[in-house]
Amino acid sequence: MVLEDLEEEVVCYRCGRRSESDVEVRCSFCSGPLTVSYDRSFDVADIRRGISSMWRYMRFLPPSLSAKPISLGEGFTPIVRILGLEIYVKLDYLTPTGSFKDRGSSALLSHYLGRRANVKTVVEDSSGNAGASLAAYAAYTGLDCIIYVQKDADPSKLSQVTAYGGKVVVVDGGREDVMRAAEAGAQRDGHLYVGHSWNPYYIEGMTSVAFEIAEQLDWNPPHRIYVPTSAGTLLLGLIRGFYTLQSAGVIADMPKIVAVQPAVNAPLYHAFKGVGKPVAQPSIADALSHTNPPRLEQMVRELRIAGGEVVTVSEDEILRAYRELAISGLYVEPSAAVGYAALRRELDTIVSSGISVLTIATGSGLKKTIGIQ
Repeated sequence: MVLEDLEEEVVCYRCGRRSESDVEVRCSFCSGPLTVSYDRSFDVADIRRGISSMWRYMRFLPPSLSAKPISLGEGFTPIVRILGLEIYVKLDYLTPTGSFKDRGSSALLSHYLGRRANVKTVVEDSSGNAGASLAAYAAYTGLDCIIYVQKDADPSKLSQVTAYGGKVVVVDGGREDVMRAAEAGAQRDGHLYVGHSWNPYYIEGMTSVAFEIAEQLDWNPPHRIYVPTSAGTLLLGLIRGFYTLQSAGVIADMPKIVAVQPAVNAPLYHAFKGVGKPVAQPSIADALSHTNPPRLEQMVRELRIAGGEVVTVSEDEILRAYRELAISGLYVEPSAAVGYAALRRELDTIVSSGISVLTIATGSGLKKTIGIQ
């Protein structure tokens, strides 16, 4: 698909072919994931400083998003320093629905509603947070919303979906079964499937995280960033955003991006390392539920090009990190604590080397209450 008037196109990451339609979720030729191609230049002078949301970077997002921006004030979340060290946490749970997914919902609906006036119902598959986010933004724009979930999805997140007026469809199966059911259901009923794991515009919303980190730290981003990873939208958005800044000469060096996954469900780790066979088991980090994410091949390649790394953390490490963040005043859900779990394991090295590090707290502790003892 080429948006001639906007100098923007959607192409396949795998084979490079142009997408034929903006409702396609994968390449019609090779079934690969799609990406958005446009001018990725960056000039600090073009930041819209009067806006305290991700839309302060409107000039650096795909042009199709600017026709009808859909915003509830997502983004430009605070960064705090903890432990009296060069350790930072970006509080991306301080968003309208309590998770970083609001950036993606804002971006994709801005694209579709700016280009397609006939959208009535949007369909998503989710472990909870993405569904709650899309339901909120759909309600804000007057759209109907249907969210497909696993039968063991967290009840508090489903309550959030229904509070916004979204419809929940429960699927008996794993995370990838839910994704297939959502896509099939949308096609059958003539609705718009916007599944965040596939949607290229979702990732574009995540590039704003990199822009914010750089700006909030005076264009001197940390040496290392630990990222909770499942579908990979945040991971890929960060890499893309920092490359944009580095290419423009706004930052000197690309931070080392460390993707973090629960050891009991770590498909990216196994693919990146080329060792073992992933065996998915339930994790306390229930938002990190993808067992075979659509962009797995893309994540592996982009991380390698960027000089990144993938690590896993145990359930005990996640729980300890969750508790330590809470007693530091940061109440996050367990899935949002996995980055800190990996960071704290390397605390001695971090202190002795004098490097600065950051992790992204992706979801509120109110999303999943497990108690702290």
